[in-house]
Amino acid sequence: MKDKNPTITSEKKILSSSPLSGIAVPIAIILVGALIIFGVSKMLSSGKDHRDLVEELNSKTFGNRWVAAYELSKYLAASKIPEKDIPWVIDNLKSVYQQSVDARTRNFVVLALGSLNKTMALDLINQAIRDPDAQVQFNAVVVLGNFPKGSEIDWDQVKKLLDESTDQGLKQALLLCIATHQHPKQIEWIHPYLSSSERMLRYSAAIALISTTSNENKMILEEILNLPYDQRDPNELNGAQVESLKLNIIDQIERHPNPKWTQLLKKIADQDTNIKINTKAQQILNLLKF
Repeated sequence: MKDKNPTITSEKKILSSSPLSGIAVPIAIILVGALIIFGVSKMLSSGKDHRDLVEELNSKTFGNRWVAAYELSKYLAASKIPEKDIPWVIDNLKSVYQQSVDARTRNFVVLALGSLNKTMALDLINQAIRDPDAQVQFNAVVVLGNFPKGSEIDWDQVKKLLDESTDQGLKQALLLCIATHQHPKQIEWIHPYLSSSERMLRYSAAIALISTTSNENKMILEEILNLPYDQRDPNELNGAQVESLKLNIIDQIERHPNPKWTQLLKKIADQDTNIKINTKAQQILNLLKF
């Protein structure tokens, strides 16, 4: 039986495809809204505000609740709601998460809370990194990576996941989450991954350490920057994946400026064959005036 709503079907396929593989994972940490923002441009102007959507979420039956959660997550990503309403929204979202047996609903609740980026939601996000669903767990780690430095993150559980998970994508997300918060003790957890046998973990660790004073990552960053865009081997990274990695390096340098990266940026600006990459690198050089 065909789905009567092709738009929902298309969006559902995108959101159900695992973000735990491929090279998009490092970008996801920096662009927390990227996991849901693609749907914002398609959101119909229904006249509903956040209160209407929360009420709808609470009244939906099991089968349709995830759709209501999805619509609310899109709304919160695209709209600034009154500060006085935020505690009410968060309390309702917490209640929905606790009551929901549907992973899709919990997933969009986590993303909605991530859009709000308020520390009063931190207890729920700390809980969500223990969620039995891999997608929910991954998105919770992404959200944690965007909370303010000094937030009371459950670092014991983060370390447990980092040590025990066999999912490379989740481990990449964890590495970048750790680096974002820059706690010296947790930063030390990243260093062993520079010598990982898994290339993507090495790359993620090297990019994560841009935010620190470490120079151990320099050779791996150079390796990334030398990756070709026109690799035809199906076992190698394609052009879009290489571009994502290089953009992530530049974005991290912009977020954590340090004169030691001047030569790296100049090399990208002068030598990279991708105009998007070399232009971005030059812009950062001009902005930071290294």
